[in-house]
Formats: sequence, structure tokens, C-alpha cells
Amino acid sequence: MNNVIFTKAYIYRNLKDYKFVPKLEEEKKQEIEDKLVSCLKDKMSLINLSTADKKVVEYLKNNALLNSNYKSILVSQKDNVSVSLFNGEHVCICATSVGYDKSIFKKVKAVADVLSSRLNLSYSDEYGYLMSDLSKIGTGVKLESRIVLQALRTMGRIEQLKRNIKNLGYSLINTEDKDEFILTTVCNLGFTESEIFKEFDKMVAKLQDLEIESAKMMDVENHDEILDKVQRSIAILKSANLMNYDELNEHIKNLRTGNNLGLCDINSDSITKLQNLLTNKKTDFISKTELLNLAKAVKSILKGEKDV
Repeated sequence: MNNVIFTKAYIYRNLKDYKFVPKLEEEKKQEIEDKLVSCLKDKMSLINLSTADKKVVEYLKNNALLNSNYKSILVSQKDNVSVSLFNGEHVCICATSVGYDKSIFKKVKAVADVLSSRLNLSYSDEYGYLMSDLSKIGTGVKLESRIVLQALRTMGRIEQLKRNIKNLGYSLINTEDKDEFILTTVCNLGFTESEIFKEFDKMVAKLQDLEIESAKMMDVENHDEILDKVQRSIAILKSANLMNYDELNEHIKNLRTGNNLGLCDINSDSITKLQNLLTNKKTDFISKTELLNLAKAVKSILKGEKDV
């Protein structure tokens, strides 16, 4: 899935005999937190966000694992999984990956299974897991991938694509970057977790195929221009002494296009590693040292050196 920038998998749960979050009393919130910590203490670490090390909080934010304003969060940094409280529902299990890694589906499901075996959850034989948000009723699953659809947008095919996938139970959302879109599931009712994961995987693959198809159509008319952009990006990334995030982001887009069209020898794994530099940025680059460090990290990846 060369064009996927970032993927998130969520599973939401509510505890039985407690009100939904909008009407939940503060003392009941503490009861739920105590039960959750007791349930997962052998698998995850409890982090108090008000006293946690800034680097830990920064890691959680950069990896989209911090989904609650509540005071605590359970985390497994090894698996990139977090369990936060009162983010819409009582419990939000979240796993993330740079690029597209199907293993995150198994990771959130594994934690959800532990909760089901150890806690009394709000569940109906008729409707499945009960939620305050009607779109989550059933499995409580929400999946989303941020994906580059530059060629599809350039060819003017995005609006029709949005309409088509809406009919299939998905939503394609614009982002602040005109070439990037978020594909997300819309409804759970009537499907199992496995079915939702499987169908989402097919949809991401379909979008990838459509993007490649559009890129090939563009290449027929504008081959020299596309090749020039790809080769310029490769040359700059391999030789630049200073680099900022915005510049790196644009060059990565060109590498994705080049990879899709077979115009460059930089593979998907290296592109994902470059994307990871953007995901884990620490500042907005206000110093020359930071510009130097990013350029150095980029060159290390493209030379096939140890991960940075």
C-alpha cells in the first residue's frame, strides 16, 4: 500500500451498569479507571499525563495514541497501542502505524478480547456492543487511513469517488493537504470485526489501484515532466544539506508517484521510513541544527543505513 501515509484502528467499549460519558459522574469515572487498570495491568503501563515525561507525551501525540483529555492512559509502546478513557465512550482502544500495517487490527482486537473476558461490558444479543454514538453500535470498530490520491485529484475524479465509496459504507475526507485524504469506516451494525477489517483492507487496496491507474494515464501525456519531478526529488533528498518538513513531504509525494510508475529505485519500505520522520517530528524546525539533522536522517535512510 505505497500511497498510505498513516493508519489507525479503534475499538470502543462501554461498561455495563454505568451511564454513557455525557452523563457520567466524576466518581463513576474513577471507578471505571480503577477497573480498567486492574484488568490490563499485566499487559499495559498506566501513564499519568499530568506528571508524565514530556518525551512520552510527545511520542503518544506523534503516533496518534493520545485520544483523551482525561488524566490517565494505558499504553503498550512496544505494540503502539493505547487505551484511553472517556473519548466519546468509556474505553477507546487505539493502535496506529506509519504506512499500512494490517497487524494493528489484531492488536486492538486482542486488547478488546481481554476486556470482554475480564469486565462486564454493555452488550445486546440483538445489536452487539452498545454505544452513545449510533455509528459505533455493533462492533465498536472504527478504521481510518490517510492516503495520498494526488493523481486522482489532478484528474478530477475525487468527487465521484467520494460518492461511490459512500454507498459502500465509507467516507473520504479532505485534509489540510490537498493531495491527502482520510478514508474512514462509517457504520458497524450487521458486520463482525473480522469482516470490517477485511473489507477495509480491500477498499484501501482499491484506492491504491485507482491512484496508480490515474498516474499511468497522466504519465502517457506528461511523462517527461513527471520523470523530471521524480528525479529532481531523488537528487535533492540524496544530496541536500538542509531540509524542512514541508519540503520533505513534497518530495515523498513525488517518490510515491515514481514508485507507482516504476520511475525510481526507492522502494516502499524506504518511503515509509521517510514518512516516519514526518510523523515523529519534534519541532517546527526553527534552528539550523534541526534542518541539518533532518537532511542527515533522510540521506541515511536512502543509503540503506540503520534506521534513524
